[in-house]
Amino acid sequence: MIKTIIEFLFLLVSDTAVAVILFYLYSQYHIIHNRIVYILIGVIFLLIIARALLFFLSSLFFYRRRIKTIKEVVAEFKKGKFSQTYKVKKVDNDLDEILKELMIAGKHMDSIVSAQKKEIDNFIELYNSIIFSISSYFIVLGDDDRVLFANEGFYKKFQYPRDEIYNKKIEEIFYFVNARLKGGIAQVRETGLTAVLEKTHLLTLNKVSIIADIKISNIVVKDANQIIIIIDDVTKKLRSDYQISLMSQISESIQKNDEIDRVLFTILTGVTSGTGLGFNRAMLFLVVEGSLIGKMAVGPDSFEEAIEIWTAASSSSEGTFNEIKSAEMKAGVNLLNRVLSSSFPLKAGNIFIQSLTNRESIHVGDAWNDARVGPEIRELMDVKEFIITPLVVVNKAIGIIVADNKFNNAPIVKESSELLSIFASQAAMSIESYRSLDTVRSEMQKLSERQEAIVESEKLAAVGRIAAHMAHEIRNPLVTMGGYARRIIQLPKEKSKISKRIDASAEIILKESERLEKTLSNVMDFSRPAKFIKEFNNINDIISDTVSLLKNLFQEKKLEINLRLGADIPLVKSDFNQLKQVMLNLLQNSIDATPAGGAVGIRTESDGDIIDIVITDTGSGIDEEDPNVVFEPFYSKKVTGVGLGLAIVKKIIKDHDGTIRASNREEGGAEFVIRLPIPG
Repeated sequence: MIKTIIEFLFLLVSDTAVAVILFYLYSQYHIIHNRIVYILIGVIFLLIIARALLFFLSSLFFYRRRIKTIKEVVAEFKKGKFSQTYKVKKVDNDLDEILKELMIAGKHMDSIVSAQKKEIDNFIELYNSIIFSISSYFIVLGDDDRVLFANEGFYKKFQYPRDEIYNKKIEEIFYFVNARLKGGIAQVRETGLTAVLEKTHLLTLNKVSIIADIKISNIVVKDANQIIIIIDDVTKKLRSDYQISLMSQISESIQKNDEIDRVLFTILTGVTSGTGLGFNRAMLFLVVEGSLIGKMAVGPDSFEEAIEIWTAASSSSEGTFNEIKSAEMKAGVNLLNRVLSSSFPLKAGNIFIQSLTNRESIHVGDAWNDARVGPEIRELMDVKEFIITPLVVVNKAIGIIVADNKFNNAPIVKESSELLSIFASQAAMSIESYRSLDTVRSEMQKLSERQEAIVESEKLAAVGRIAAHMAHEIRNPLVTMGGYARRIIQLPKEKSKISKRIDASAEIILKESERLEKTLSNVMDFSRPAKFIKEFNNINDIISDTVSLLKNLFQEKKLEINLRLGADIPLVKSDFNQLKQVMLNLLQNSIDATPAGGAVGIRTESDGDIIDIVITDTGSGIDEEDPNVVFEPFYSKKVTGVGLGLAIVKKIIKDHDGTIRASNREEGGAEFVIRLPIPG
């Protein structure tokens, strides 16, 4: 600025000097009075003043522009921008010097920032490569559990367009968020410690389902807590591990279960369990007498039931096979009934029979338009895609397994089809093994029954031998004793105290002789083959007749008799008197065992094939580990009994092709259950 002022003064002085010199020359030559000269000199002075003003104004504009430029450069510096658009070709003043220095500094800063930006870009590229290339899927949640970020793997696996899930709550991404995941997030927020959830079932709104190990961690970004959820898909690994143990579990179940339905249910649970083959539903049909019969079905009837099953399977960190079986048993009643009511003749030629006959798996991709799927099969399945796999043992097809993904609509891929085929082969062997085992069990049962019959025969033979010996050794002395006792009583004698004592003693001898004769008669009756007169009788009539005979005895002991005789009880072919003897013996035992004020109950009911007669009392019960021991011959805890009453009952029931068992009631007392078959 000072330099500019000096230049201005120098210019003003130099121009004034020129004007004075011109004036002096003209005045020396006596031309001062010339008017033109005065005008010329005035013009020169005006030009000098104008030039000075112009110089001053231009200098002032130049400085203002330079100051503005410097301000703009500084403002750009503050923004981190180091512009090179301002060029300083020549330094004429301090402002140019300052601007030049700023440009030089800007150039250096730009070089530094460019280098750092390149390094940051390299780090970002590396970070993105790591984030988007890892196999795990993960999402980041903010303080309000809304999604801030998800990696590429998450988008692809769960079929979400990029940015569609941003700022959504986790409940808006997954169809259901089970309690374990919610609890894990809450725990991490509260403690800040990492939580690991193993084998957790996830299902998105798009019905994409996986089994995953989940790691939940907390991070702090700009003083804000964020939750990172890392999801590792372990579905394939679990399936692989599960296949190894599944057949052994099924084999173990077969050994424990006596019913084929439970075995078949166990097999289909292996097909539908989340950690197994993972199908939504499975149905099993077996060849029986020329037809393919529906035998078992496992799977939900609705999407809500499917959610309950998947949630139950995820509720434990183990997700065990038995837990999944328990969850499956509570659902799919309608599906099971439809399958059980389905039957297809082997000559029908439908797609089920084709798979069975050709012993090959059939994958139906569009059941609605597939000509091979008839209306009956289409109505039964009610799903677009399903797979049929035959059960083959030694080149013999024994049935089929049908599976689908009705509720999560997951496509049936080649891997699942192959796994189902492998599983079907093992399942077929298990079913055949069960059938063989069942045959062995049946034969063993027959052997056991024969052995029991032999033992029973030996017991009867022993009783017969005892009876014969007793008849030979006891009957004649008993008759003699009884005869002499009667004669003593009949002899005329004086009415004295001694004669009265003799008569009393004789009566005791006679009474005991008669009791021994009755016991001997019972033994002989037990060992002697019974002669039945079988006719169609009404069990309720037999019971009512027996209760009438014992009415006075019930009243004497102050016992209540409760009869609940079923209506429309079918007639049973039986011996009226023999069954009446059964009821007399059982009711007499109940009366003897029940204290005064107690109750005896009799109930009859029928399911069309069997008549059940249930006799209960409120007595002391049976003081034995096995209550059925009371049916053994000569078992008795009565002082006056010989233990043949219940043995005779069992023999009569057995001769009527029925069964009888004894047990103790939880509320006290004993219970006897007789089951008699209804003739076809």
